[in-house]
Order: sequence, then structure tokens, then C-alpha cells
Amino acid sequence: MLSQMISGLMLPMFWGTNPVEAAPSLSKPDLGTLDRLNASGFDIPPEFKVDITVDDSVHLEPEEIYRIALDMMYEVSEFPLTHAWFDRDWSSPDGNMGIFMEHKAFSRKDPSELYTRYVIWGLYHMMLSITLSRRYCQTIAVLKWLGVPVGAIYVAKKASLRHDWTSGEQNGVPIQLGQQQDEVSLSTSEDVGVIINWVGEVPIPRELIYLTTIKAIGEAAERGLDQAVPTLLTTSIQRVSWHLHGGVSFPGILRPRHSRLAALQTLSKMQEDRRFQNVHVWMSVNGVNTAAGGFSQGARMLW
Repeated sequence: MLSQMISGLMLPMFWGTNPVEAAPSLSKPDLGTLDRLNASGFDIPPEFKVDITVDDSVHLEPEEIYRIALDMMYEVSEFPLTHAWFDRDWSSPDGNMGIFMEHKAFSRKDPSELYTRYVIWGLYHMMLSITLSRRYCQTIAVLKWLGVPVGAIYVAKKASLRHDWTSGEQNGVPIQLGQQQDEVSLSTSEDVGVIINWVGEVPIPRELIYLTTIKAIGEAAERGLDQAVPTLLTTSIQRVSWHLHGGVSFPGILRPRHSRLAALQTLSKMQEDRRFQNVHVWMSVNGVNTAAGGFSQGARMLW
């Protein structure tokens, strides 16, 4: 199970215990190029926007945020891009914190839809905001289409009161919290394996590896999990990328579904060896060589 793979990552603390000093509570982070960075790689129309609000008074463990976000992005990516989501939450192994997703229906006659593509864009946008600002705190992302909220994603402690992100809306349909809908088995009948080779000794900030993996999973869904593709490239901030190329050089067929698992397996190996740096990856599917690539920072390495 993917959740077991992610929850089994024993991460040392690598962020400061006080990432933001003297920050105001319930503030909007000043992220500058966030919209441009967020749109890079994703096919995000201008009608879609995300409003981020941060409560610095509620500090969260950074490694748990990334862990839960990986679990959430992987599960959401299993569904069609037009699948409509309702309330759902993903929890840390100890159950003390989680990422919560809430759907907002504006009227019974004209309900909004919280589609998979909105969730993918919104989750990455929130994680990008957290990573850029280094504010590992309770964070709320309100997802809007044409300026109208369609849902919210937020990371918080389980004991925290849920944020009233719909305040001011008088025509909403009451939301039943805590529903466990849209659950899916994350097992796969295909055996995806990776062989890795470390390149050099220059480290890559591990939070950027996590962010890039989250984005790669979301982009795989946008490409179509079962589409045959010659190459896959995901680039996140500070020129950190995940890349696979297949094609005529390999007997196997590269599909975005395989890339998600290969990225997660490579991330697991990085954590096991406590080495976050450039790495070559050779991927096989059911024992057949399918692609080569890896994680890199800076100019993309050629394989």
C-alpha cells in the first residue's frame, strides 16, 4: 500500500523549529511569483485561482505535511480529472494532524463541483506556498473558479477547529464533515522497479525533492496515467526536476502511472540512505526495461 510506503518514511528534522519569527497570525503570505511558478507544467486556466491564508500560531511538523500531501496527491491522481469530490481527509500516522478537503455547494439548484483537476492544482499550490515561505503552520487554500469558491484544502491539527472559509456565503448547502468518500485501492498489478545510482555529492534540499515528487504525481494524472509517452519531465522551484525518458531505446512502454511509483520508490531510497542529491534512475515494469531518468538540480542530466 502506498500509504504504508509513505508513512514508513522516518524523516529526520531538517527544517528549523521556528521557520517564521514575528509573523502575524492569519495572514496571507507574500509569495510574489507564486502564480507563475504554480502554472509551470500544469495546464491551469486563468479562471482558476487559489487564496492562501496562514495561521502562524499553529506550528506543524514539516515532514508530516509533505508525507500527507504525497499520500493525498497519489490517491486523488487515481481518479479521472472530471471526478467530483466531496469532503475527505488524510491523516498522519499518529492521527494528530491531517490535510482536509471540503466541497462547497452554492445552491441545490446550481451546485458547484470540486473536480480532481482542481484538487491537484490546489494541493500543489498550497504545498508550493508552504515551501516558498517556509511557514510550516496551519494553512488554508480556498479554491476558486471564476472568483467563486468551489472548495478548500487545509492542513491543520486534528484538534483545531475547522476554519470557516465559507463565511459570508448565505446560500450554501450544509456540509457533512468527516465523510470518507472516494476511497480507492492504491495497489497495482504492475511491478515497477528502479535501480539508482548516486551522482556527485552536492545535496539537494530535501523539501524540494518532496515538492517535486508531489508535482510529478499530479502532472502524471494530467497527462493521463495510461497514455504511452516518450518522455516525462516535471520541474519545480530552484530548477529541481524529475525526468524519465523511454522511447525506442527501451523495449518497455513508458506511462505516467509508472512514473508516479518510480518517483516514490526513488524518494524512499533517498530517505533510507539519507542522501538527497542528483540521482540516475533506471526503471523497469514487470521486469522489462522501460525508461531512464532521475532527480536533478540545475541543468538536466542526459541519460
